[in-house]
Amino acid sequence: MKRLLLVGGGHAHVEVLRHLSIRPVPGWETILVSREERAVYSGLVPAFAAGQIAEEEIGIDLQALAERAGARFLRARVSAVDAEGRRASLDDDDAIDYDLASLDVGASVAGRGLEGVAEHALASRPIDGLVAGIASRIEALRSAADGSCRLCVVGSGAAGIELAFCLDARLQREGSRKVETTLVDGGRAVLPGASRALSARVGGALRRRRIATRLGREVVAVEADGIRLDDDAKLPAEIVIWATGPEAHPLARDSALPIDARGFVRIRPSFEVEGHDSLFAAGDCASLPGMGRAGVYAVRAGPVLSDNLRTRMRGDPTAALRRYSPQGDFLSLLNLGDGRAIGAKWGIAVEGRWVMRLKDRIDRGFVARYR
Repeated sequence: MKRLLLVGGGHAHVEVLRHLSIRPVPGWETILVSREERAVYSGLVPAFAAGQIAEEEIGIDLQALAERAGARFLRARVSAVDAEGRRASLDDDDAIDYDLASLDVGASVAGRGLEGVAEHALASRPIDGLVAGIASRIEALRSAADGSCRLCVVGSGAAGIELAFCLDARLQREGSRKVETTLVDGGRAVLPGASRALSARVGGALRRRRIATRLGREVVAVEADGIRLDDDAKLPAEIVIWATGPEAHPLARDSALPIDARGFVRIRPSFEVEGHDSLFAAGDCASLPGMGRAGVYAVRAGPVLSDNLRTRMRGDPTAALRRYSPQGDFLSLLNLGDGRAIGAKWGIAVEGRWVMRLKDRIDRGFVARYR
């Protein structure tokens, strides 16, 4: 038997497993290594933060999915990959040899090493940690005496925007306490890189919901009762969300793999790691010109990655691998937490409850596909 090793349970790998459950490849065994038994779907995390969906509904059972694919599930963390020797090292000093491997381990969050972030903030990555942290903070607020609740969200990308709206809506709805939400970012505008129409819609929603913004200010420390900015100002907060964007996963650095200037694994359009035909990578850990780190890229990468792994497993040296072309424009859907959402594509932005219904149907449909 030859061995396919899947490192990480990201959006692309769950699609690989689904394909293997439908059409196994004879002569190959598959091992999925993940530090968690459940893959949280990022598209549904804002809905969970808003209290619109239960925690058990936002994840995919990796062990059950692996079993349906005839794969072995191993709950562990891969600390390094020897691409030349085709071996993955685990945290417990064990190792797994492979014939073909793929990485889908996601990314870390930028600035997590800043003073106080690890101790006092809820980081947006790893995403399972964010979900657990939100649940515990909400429960703590329920048991506390009524009073004000100040929420600071650091980072005004899509993740920060949605978490600010959704947590604000939930805190306003579930208690008699006064809620004050502030969005903080070192840039001069929210949603950098977004279309003018989408930025205008989000700006209007922030004003309507009275969510304050502090732009052009860097956070220098997170404390137990708030954050300190680079102008010596302090913003008091009972909850701090750290959503500052992706930072490269340390696995790439520790494995001596080819990386870009930011530390992400360089891949070809086939998802092969540059210089290593037996190692693939997809999702937020990978770097390809034109490919961003929104979940939609990883979702659409899944079928291409699956086909290319299958081609390699069949062993036909003449078979060409599929090329992945990152989409230049995709449908952006932002949950506002109050039953409404903003949608944007082709430079047009719309808002309403029907947009939220569309987002909910898409997101729930993705998770249902793997159950």
